Order: sequence, then C-alpha cells, then structure tokens
Amino acid sequence: MKAKIKIMVAEDHELVRKGFISLIQELKNAEVIDEAANGKELLNKLKIKIPDLILMDYRMPIMDGREAMQIVKAKYPEVKVIMMSVHDDNDLILDLVAKGANSFISKAATSENLYNSIIRTYNEGHFFDSKISQLLVNGIISQRGSSDKIKKETLSDREVTVLREICNGSTNKAISERLYISSSTVNFHKMNIYKKTNCNKVVDLVRYAYKNGFIRV
Repeated sequence: MKAKIKIMVAEDHELVRKGFISLIQELKNAEVIDEAANGKELLNKLKIKIPDLILMDYRMPIMDGREAMQIVKAKYPEVKVIMMSVHDDNDLILDLVAKGANSFISKAATSENLYNSIIRTYNEGHFFDSKISQLLVNGIISQRGSSDKIKKETLSDREVTVLREICNGSTNKAISERLYISSSTVNFHKMNIYKKTNCNKVVDLVRYAYKNGFIRV
C-alpha cells in the first residue's frame, strides 16, 4: 500500500485551519499529521515529527510564515512548503518563491486548486501555475540590468525542450505525453538539466532559461 503524503497545516485562525484540514482529509493519499497556530509552534512540532509537506499561511502572529519557511528550508530541506495568503500580490509571490517556497496558493482558490498544488508539489517538488511562471519571467526582466552572469552550459535539443516545458509549468505526465517519452526519461532529462545549469530550484531554471535565450515573454 502506497504511503500517504504527511502534511502539517500552519494557520493562526482556528476555523480556517480546521477547514483546510477537513479538505485535505478528503484526499485518499494524504493525511494531516499535526497543526500549528504560528511559525514558532510549527518549528517546535517539527522537532518531534517531520512531514512531507507543510501548508503554511504567510501572515501569522509571533512568527510569520515567511520567517518560519526560511528556517524550515535551512533545517529540513527535504520538506516541501506551500505558502498561502489572502493576498496574491505579485511582489509577495515572487519574494516567497525566491526564498524557497515550493508553491503558492491563494486562500481564494478552489479545493481542486489546493489538491492539485499538494499532489504536484509532492510529486514534482514544485507547482507554479501559468500566472506565477509569468511573474517569474517578468521579475527576471526587471532585473536584466544586474551584473550577475550565468554560465551557459551545453544542453541537448531535447533538454532545451524539456526546460521550456518546465518553465511553462507542465507536469511530468504532460511532458511525457507531449514528447512521446516515458516519465522516467522526463526525470532523467530534468536531472541532467539541473546538473548542467547548476540550478536547485525552478525559479533558478526560469532565470537561466530567460537569460540564455531559451524562453521569451
């Protein structure tokens, strides 16, 4: 039997927190193993048990989600974090992604959006919809005058195609079907792309792809 995705929910409003927990419990392949009302409480609970994924509110008392996320990423890099907020301000999203968020979801999103974000973030390490992918590209354009240089590595034609698909937010399954290759081959190409570009996150790949001319607005 396949193990369930272990999730923690960090949200200061109890009714909202319980609502998210109730929604997650409807997923057959996921379970909520604990909950927290602020970032400090979350970090204390992480000393006892480690989830696969944390669904965390950006604005919380005592310690907010952004600070807590950065500590989580430093201490538990294998844990994936989906940040959420009532605000979907572009600068906020870019800041959270740049600081390590594996995904972002608005609290106004549907339950289907939530499930999709959880499953894809767990399976693929990230989930950025088309809006966020565009924001990442726009954010890079606004910094185009910066002096940082990214070394251009040699990518095969197939790797460039896969890179573009990743930057567009395509799932492994979608890439597999579109390119007529197996999911394991997709993963092989992704592994090579990350290695060749010396990138660790999707936001870094988007930056690499834009600055090296592989994608355009």
